[in-house]
Amino acid sequence: MEKKENETFLNNNEKIEGLVQPISKKQMKRMKDREEWQKKKKEIKKRRKERQKERKKKEREEKEKQLKEHPELVIEEKKIYNKSRKERNEEFINKSKNGIKIIIDCDFENLMNEKSNISMCRQISEIYSINRHSKNPFNLILYNVGDFLYNNLQKNSFEKWLGIKVYKKGEFENFDKFIIEVLYKDCKNLEEEKKKIYYLSADSENTINELDSNNVYIIGGIVDRNKYKGLSYNKAKELKINHGKFPIGEFLQLHSSKVLTTNHTFAILDKFNTNHDWKEAFMSIIPKRKLDEGKDESENNE
Repeated sequence: MEKKENETFLNNNEKIEGLVQPISKKQMKRMKDREEWQKKKKEIKKRRKERQKERKKKEREEKEKQLKEHPELVIEEKKIYNKSRKERNEEFINKSKNGIKIIIDCDFENLMNEKSNISMCRQISEIYSINRHSKNPFNLILYNVGDFLYNNLQKNSFEKWLGIKVYKKGEFENFDKFIIEVLYKDCKNLEEEKKKIYYLSADSENTINELDSNNVYIIGGIVDRNKYKGLSYNKAKELKINHGKFPIGEFLQLHSSKVLTTNHTFAILDKFNTNHDWKEAFMSIIPKRKLDEGKDESENNE
């Protein structure tokens, strides 16, 4: 009995000593890093809200300008407003079904950490929102969606989204099967059909000046902070399909990072598909911090 009491006393003593032990430098650094990250997180959230607010303001101003310049659009707006939700949904589904096919290639989940994967999910949600409010919506496809992204999209109730198809990783044996079974169901010559598919890449020597309704355009779905050089270009080579870049250098220069996010790339395609003006699309979507309007030439990046 006395032995047990002594053991209990020693154990309690050890616990007490453990509680009063000084915090190590490593623990202090972790605590400091955690506090700094929490502050940074709040600042990022604040900046994101400000950017969204600015973008919505810009869209409102642009819409008001268009309505002033083209009074006939006011009548069209009223027609749309007077339609029921069901009618608007049906109209959107029909338009997107007949729209240009845009694929978000999500086959890069293993190259991103959890934070980047969550960011990718947020970007896809924004892409859907852009497409949903577009005058000329695309036929939007998510290809090779991994488990993490799929589960996060489920949290956003993507099953209720209209005009979008989601294909999980492993649903098709390879990309050729995907072409035959989804993209070109009446495929007679696979090599010929592949010539109609373009992977957007800054490293491409080809420039995309127009969007062809018979073609398919692929955007790499990755948040990589420019870590993986030539990723989209190499993927196009691997899939044995075409590649192309935006004609950014013909209109302006990017003086900071050349990387455009997946949602910005999609937004540029949407703007150009509506207004057929590359410069307007670039100027309205690319963040101001990246722009250097004083020069005429630049390297391009999607």
